[in-house]
Formats: sequence, C-alpha cells, structure tokens
Amino acid sequence: MSIRGAFLLLVVPLFLLLAGVNAGLVYFWERAEAERGLERQAIAAAVTVAAFADTQDLGAALADPVRDAGIKDAARHVTGLTSLYLVEPDGRLWQLAGNPPPGGRTPFARPTRPTALPIEIDTHGHHRVTGLAPAAEGRFVVARIDAQPVFERMAGLLRLLVVLVAGAGLVGLVLALVIVRSIVRELAGSSAMIEAIRTDAPAADIEGFRIRETRDLALAVRLMRTSVQGRLARGRHELARRDRERDEAASAAAFHETAFPALTVDAGGATVAIRRLGRPPAGGFYAVASQGDRAGLVMGVCAGETPAAALAQALAAQRYFETHLLEGEAEDRIAEAKAAFGAVRLAWRTWSMAEPVAAAAVSLLDPGDAARAEAYVARAQGVTAADIVEDLGALLSGPGFVGAVG
Repeated sequence: MSIRGAFLLLVVPLFLLLAGVNAGLVYFWERAEAERGLERQAIAAAVTVAAFADTQDLGAALADPVRDAGIKDAARHVTGLTSLYLVEPDGRLWQLAGNPPPGGRTPFARPTRPTALPIEIDTHGHHRVTGLAPAAEGRFVVARIDAQPVFERMAGLLRLLVVLVAGAGLVGLVLALVIVRSIVRELAGSSAMIEAIRTDAPAADIEGFRIRETRDLALAVRLMRTSVQGRLARGRHELARRDRERDEAASAAAFHETAFPALTVDAGGATVAIRRLGRPPAGGFYAVASQGDRAGLVMGVCAGETPAAALAQALAAQRYFETHLLEGEAEDRIAEAKAAFGAVRLAWRTWSMAEPVAAAAVSLLDPGDAARAEAYVARAQGVTAADIVEDLGALLSGPGFVGAVG
C-alpha cells in the first residue's frame, strides 16, 4: 500500500466518524428536547383547564356565549392544539376546543397526577402528544397536540446533518490529499537525493523541504553523500599512494604471502604444521610431499637476480619437491634442486608410517632461531604440531618459515 492510500484510509474515515458522532449527538439531543417541550406543553394545557374546572362551574361557563368564546379563544393560543376536553366520571365529554375523540368516548383513563403519554401516530400518520391532568370529583382533562411540525423539522435537521457529514468527509479528503501530496513530494525529493548519491549526480538543495522530518531525512542523506564522497576520495588517495609505492619487491612479497600461506596437513601418518614468521625472502618456499604411506617436508631459499625471478624459482622448486621428493633418495632430489633452481639454503625431513618421526622442527631461519626451535620441539611432548608452530611464532622474531612434524 502506498503512503497516499494509507493516509486517505486513515484521515477520511476519521473525519466521517467524528462528524457522524457529533451529528448523531445533535440530532438525538434536539429530538429529545423537542419531545420534552411538546409533553410539557400538553400537560400545561390540561392542568390549566383542570384548575379552571375545579374553581368554576364548567357547564355554566360553556353555556355563556361570551365565556365560551373566551375559552375557545384562549385554547387557540396553544400551538398545535388539536383536541381539548373534560371527561366526567360517567364518561360524558365537555369539548372545549378542537375535534372530539372518535365515537365520542375517550380511550384514556383518569391519571393520578398530570402526565404525558408516549407520542403516538394517528390513522392519518400524524404524530400526536397527549397530556392528562386529574380534576376534582373524579374528572380529568385531555389535551392533544399535533407533533407533526416538530418531527418535520427533525427530518429537515437530519437531512442537514447528513449533508454536513458528507461535507466533512469531503473536507477531510481534500485536506488528506493536500497533506499527502506534500509528504509524497518531499519523500520523492529524498529519494532523488539518494539516487544522486548512487549515480554521483548533483543533488537538490534541502531548502525546498517544508516538513521537519523530511528535512532531517534530507540532511541525513546529504551527510551520507558527503561521507560516501569522502570515503571514495580517501580510497582513491590510498590507491594512488600504493601505486606510487608499488615496486617489484613489494609486488613479489604480496604474491609470496598468497602463494605460501600458513598450512596444517596430515601426511604419512603425521601432522605437518607450517607458519610464516615476519616477511620471508621472495625466494623462500616450502613443499609437503606425500606418496602412499611416505611423506616429506622441504624448506629452502632460491636465489634470483630480481625478487620476481627468485619467487618464480621458489614456485618451481615447490612443485618439483611435491612431485619428485619421494622418488629415490631425498639427497639426490635435493642436489638436483640446488642445481636446477639455485636453492642456496635447504632443510628437509622424510618419514613413513613404517618409520614414524618423533616431534621434529624444520625451519627456514637463521641458525640461532633454528636451534631454539629444535630445542623447543624436543621438549614439547604431547603438544600438537599446530600448537607448536603457534608457540614458535610468538617466541621467534626472525623472518622465514617454521614447521613442526609430529
């Protein structure tokens, strides 16, 4: 879902809900107040007539044309009054105003106190409010008021409230569209800045951002761009520095480290562990040969006119010893390697499963470090070959290779 859709789904229903709740509260409150006013009006008319009947001879008053006209004129001032009459205990009616009840008989019973009956709908579909008030000698007064105008006003109010709710939804929709358009535009600006970082293109100015959060995001993106540019500049500077410092010796040393890494391998029933110490010479090499139950380890240095030539000789010597060391006598292969590859320093050890070798050191170090390595290996009983070369790497400082067989 897009931000636009999510924002619209959030804002518009919220506006409609708030407007609907408020409209419902207004409508039901107005209707309740109107119905209460009609009931009080009906009760007031009934109570007034009941009080008059208690103090006056109603029959004499109605027989007097002047007083009868006055009573009817007063009844016309009661808004919406449709019927007003006094009911005798025997059911006789004294009609004071409006129309008498159907059949000339009232359907109501004498109340004990002034009261208003629930609003009813007559046969013509009109709403009526009936007020009852007790009078002396078992009589009571009935006042009926037409409530239809009030309900028509309530219907008009309901239509107005529906229009207002729809208008509130429309206003919410417009506001949501305006706000989400602003957010989407600024997020698109942030995306454009990120794309500018990816393509190394010019980025837009952050002054166009109006929302604080998107402005902060744009500042973070700009800082990221600056950081990326700085990192790239530092990388280019470092590459340029390395290009200036690169020579044949440095290149040969870098390749030598890859070609002759630290090594741990099982051969001829023994474990061989080899480790680099410092930066061995470019012509330094080691070779582990294995054939059936026989194995051997050779370390040496090949001479060369240049570091690259010495490295090439060392690689060739390694392949030669891995293939041919165990063919015949090892001393013959050593002599051939000295002649063929210019090997000037060589140390080796061979063994087999039939003639296992005790813990031994083979190293390409100066004489002092070589003697210390052999002495350490002779005393390191029960220590694995890998642990021995790790210890020797920490104890010895001269450049070269050190290996342990055991």
